[in-house]
This record gives sequence, structure tokens and C-alpha cells, in this order.
Amino acid sequence: MGKFADAIRDRRKGGQRRLGFGAASEERQPTMLVGTIGVVEGADFCLALNDDDRAAAASSDIAVWGTRLDALTTDQVGAAKESGAAFVSFDLDGARADAMLDEDVDYVIRLGDLRLDEADARALGSLRPAELAVEVEFPVGLGAILELRRLALLTSAPIGVKCPTDISAGDIESLRDSGVAVFVLDRGVSADDVAAVKQRIADLPERKPKRNEDAQPLIPTMRQGGDEGAGDD
Repeated sequence: MGKFADAIRDRRKGGQRRLGFGAASEERQPTMLVGTIGVVEGADFCLALNDDDRAAAASSDIAVWGTRLDALTTDQVGAAKESGAAFVSFDLDGARADAMLDEDVDYVIRLGDLRLDEADARALGSLRPAELAVEVEFPVGLGAILELRRLALLTSAPIGVKCPTDISAGDIESLRDSGVAVFVLDRGVSADDVAAVKQRIADLPERKPKRNEDAQPLIPTMRQGGDEGAGDD
């Protein structure tokens, strides 16, 4: 895994409760990455769409940035890595298979449709992308949540979506609980916009595993002196 995949994993783990002794941190941290198109102060990463974006990202202090490719080829991946990009974003159509062999770069696959059949979704997950980038409409409908959960379940890959700066806490929580680990804010947002979305994420209640309250645990019965009424084997 590269720097972008590591950042996604570490941010997700950062939201887990730590067990053991010691003082707990008073400040809760976001459990999702918040990136921007173009360089914006405070963003966890940025996505470069053109040469100006790439030049700004390469000369900035931002730790992780990536670029969108028109076509995934070994030459374009090599050029992106040479310029300092940690990941490349691409569509499957026209992508070269040998261009995904570079282990120093992370790969973000852009999907035009959430509705993949099961075989295609599992095959896509086997490529081990750092992220699957998808589009959803806001406010988020239940149908989109079901499709996201299905995609996350079948691919086991983190999901990223472009979101508005005024995304509600409810939409953030629903997306987080459906496998979304990355938000991208559109071009032109401010550092205050980034900070506000991050704070909304940090303020979310912790995700708790759902349990069937009606389910009864199976407890084996220990009988002394053998089992009465049991047949001989």
C-alpha cells in the first residue's frame, strides 16, 4: 500500500476506541479523509485535474496528493509518480492492465454506476484499489445507501464521494456507515469549509455494531453423572 491507502486506513483506525490504561485524548479526530480539488489549506489530500493543479500540489506542503488521468498507461503513471503524486485516479475504460503493477502508487478507480453485478464487483475488489470513487446525489436517498453498502460488501474497498460543503451530519453518518471513507470537496472551497466538514465528521457518534436483541446466546449444559435419557452411540 502507498501513502494514500495508508492515510485512509490510519484515519479509520483513528476512530476506534483504544483499550488499556492511560489518559484518553480529549479531542476527537475525524474518521474519514477530507480532500479538495486543487490545493486548499487544511485538506488531508488534494486531487489535481490539470497542470496548474499539479504544479501547485508539487510545491505545497500537502503530504498526499493525486492526479486524474485521462487514460491509465505505464507512461502516465510513471510521470505522475515522478512529479510526486501518491495516487492516480482513472476510469476502467481504456485502462492498461500493466499500468497497475507499480506498487509505489495507489490507484483510485472511478465508477460511473454503482450497480455492478456481483461477479464484476468481486473481481474489481480483487484489484485492491485504494479507493472506489463514485457519485451520489445529495441529500442521500436510501436507495443509494443500499447500493453503496452492497458495493462495499462485495469489493471490501474504501469508497470515496464528492460532497457539498453543506453536507449534513446525517448524510455523513449514513455514508460513513455504508463504507464511505473519503470525501472530496469541489474546487473553490475555503480552508474554513474544509475545517467545518472535518468537525462535523469528528462530532459524529461512534459507530456501534448492530446486534439482534431478540437473539439468545446458546449456552452448553453441563450435567453431572452423564446425560439422562440420552441414547447409547
